[in-house]
This record gives sequence, structure tokens and C-alpha cells, in this order.
Amino acid sequence: MKFLVFLFLLITQIVAQTQTTPLLIGAGPYFQTQPYKGADTKVVPSPVVFFDNNLFYVRWTRVGVYFLGDKKDDFSWAFSLSAEPQPLGYASKDSSALTGMKNKDNSIQGGLGFDMQYKDTFLNAVLFQDLLNKSNSYIARAEVGQHVKLENWDFYPSVMATYHAAKFNDYYYGVSSSEATLNRPVYSPSSSVDLSFETYAKYEFTKKWSTLLNFRADYLGKSEQDSPIISDKYMFSGLISLMYRWEI
Repeated sequence: MKFLVFLFLLITQIVAQTQTTPLLIGAGPYFQTQPYKGADTKVVPSPVVFFDNNLFYVRWTRVGVYFLGDKKDDFSWAFSLSAEPQPLGYASKDSSALTGMKNKDNSIQGGLGFDMQYKDTFLNAVLFQDLLNKSNSYIARAEVGQHVKLENWDFYPSVMATYHAAKFNDYYYGVSSSEATLNRPVYSPSSSVDLSFETYAKYEFTKKWSTLLNFRADYLGKSEQDSPIISDKYMFSGLISLMYRWEI
């Protein structure tokens, strides 16, 4: 129900949109390494959309509807209702080390978003609840970054910290008594903070065509690293996409 309300608000804002705004659409392969023991890297095709008309926005995986804010030439801030995928799920068949574990589903998380930009420096923060009731928990994330332009290249490097509540970690990294084996003891993790580095790089071939590169590295919090189903303290992900620009 919460997700349906969010979609209704988003559609309402789309209908109200009258201002001409750039729309970037593309697609490309996305990869994500898995920290779970023996699990292979995920590689999937991914659509990519970027759009922001000061009413609602789409930023690849994150969508939102603004409800409060102010925008000036060199400074802007805004609060929004926002949502994005949570792609940490796994299946017991993904590796022998996960055999006997219950499948853990990907989810969609959403809630309150805050964005601020001063000249070329940007900051965003979110407080997200699991909308599909998979982990029945929440995360909080803060990110700060910088826009750097070099001829036809635009770079957006950033650092972020993500708080995972204990119930979130228990769903994705915990081991229940029914899942425990001699080599996989019962484990109930506490809350944690992941540290991450991410950068986008966009190269414009023409005014219409460009390529978008993304790379992200996550350092897992200690209670996640200590899980008996985890073998790697890092997760890496990235994307390469061909983009086309419209004015709508």
C-alpha cells in the first residue's frame, strides 16, 4: 500500500509537468560482486534514466517526488519522497556455502530523501524503510560529492556512509537455528555502518549522445563481515551505458 501511494504521487506530478527538461535514457550491463561465500558476480542488463524537472526526479535507480525546497543559481535544497531497489538478495542455490539457507529476496526501500547542492558540491541523505516487508527494517545514508568537468567529461566522485539496522543485517547476513550447520553457526548480527566510494563519469560524443560509466566500492561493517556466510569485506559494482538526450 505504501508503494502504491508513492506511485500515485509520482504520476500526479508527471501529469502536472509543463516545463521543458532534459531526459536522458540509455541501457547497459550492470555488475555487482557478492560478498557471500562462493556466490558469483551478478551481471544483468539495466535501463538507465536521468530526469529532474524540480517536481519529480529519476536518477538511474532512485526516483522521487519533491515536496519542499528552494532552488537558486548557486544553491539549492529539497526534501522528497523517494524510493530505490535493494539488491542484496540471494538464493540458497547460489553457492554450496548457502545450501540450506532460506532465500533472501531483493526489495524496494523508500521514505524521506534530502538533497542539497552548493555550486559544484552536492550532498544527499535518505531514511528508507523496506517497502515490500522483506527485512521489515530500515537504513539511513549520507553522501557528499563534487562535480568535476574536464572538457567533454563530467565526473561525480562521492563518499558515503550507510547505517544498516540490526533487523536489516539479520535478514541478509544472519543465520537462524534452522539454517545452522557445523560450519555455519547461528549468527545474529548487530547494526553496522558501511563506507563507500562511488563515481559517475559521463562523456558527451554529441549534444544528443553520451556514454555513462559508474563504479562503486562498499566496505562492509564489522557485524556483516563477521557473518559465517560472508567471505569478502568489500562489494564492487558498476555500469557502462550508452545514453540519448531528449528535451521534453
